[in-house]
Amino acid sequence: RVTVSEVTTVLIVVFVALIVAGGVTLYRQRQQVGAGTGGRGSTGRSESKALGKADIPTQARTSVRGLQLGDVVAYEGHDCIVERAYRFREGGSSWEEHLLVDGDFRRWLSVEDDEGLECVLWERQPDPTLTPGPKTIDFDGTSYRFDEQGTADYTLEEAAGPGGSGKAEYADYLAGERRLSFERYDASGWEVNVGVVVSEHVFDVYPGSGEVPV
Repeated sequence: RVTVSEVTTVLIVVFVALIVAGGVTLYRQRQQVGAGTGGRGSTGRSESKALGKADIPTQARTSVRGLQLGDVVAYEGHDCIVERAYRFREGGSSWEEHLLVDGDFRRWLSVEDDEGLECVLWERQPDPTLTPGPKTIDFDGTSYRFDEQGTADYTLEEAAGPGGSGKAEYADYLAGERRLSFERYDASGWEVNVGVVVSEHVFDVYPGSGEVPV
């Protein structure tokens, strides 16, 4: 004969076994959810919170607005340092020219925001006989037509010295996306530059320390 106490003991054992089985099942389900595809898993919110700013790589910006001395400008395999900067102002207009240097590679980059940003890469031309004035000028196989001329105030920033300020005269000629420019500073001789319009997005800019390495 089965006593009441024996029945009670069996019921208690069964009840405990059901609780244990239910706990194991719930634990396994939670583990599967955490490791499943599409869930946060090992790349979830808890790990993301542990990432600080130092873990995020510095990103280059693809705009040459506001270049400063010491900035690095990457262009077609060259990592150029901004070594000099002219900042011009004429009436309500302003523009900038920056000297980009990577070893023997030296280019001037002009940046002007006039109904849209226009960037031109310039290369100096040693031709003291060429002067502005004609409506068209033929140079190095290209015919340029006169566009504009004027006088602007400038400030100069450079790593090699204290910089300066003064007045600059200019005369610009166009041929499609190509440019021919004349500049002279404080009544000095004309400097001749040939350039081509480029997109601002061809550059990667890495902000520098504001100092140019010697």
